[in-house]
Amino acid sequence: MYLGSERDPNVGLQEDGATFTIPQQPVRRRIHDIPTFNVLRGGEYLFMPSLSALRWISDPRHSSGR
Repeated sequence: MYLGSERDPNVGLQEDGATFTIPQQPVRRRIHDIPTFNVLRGGEYLFMPSLSALRWISDPRHSSGR
């Protein structure tokens, strides 16, 4: 499905007067004045090392000996 310039109503903030189109046959359905369903409270950036990196870190041969 192509959203064009419309925003997904479940993700992100909606602008005033936001419109979302649902493609249906034979006629599409358009929803007007969509409210924002979520509230941004903060964010985090998380780093997850790969399994091979975790194995390398856990291998005692690679410890610094401290």
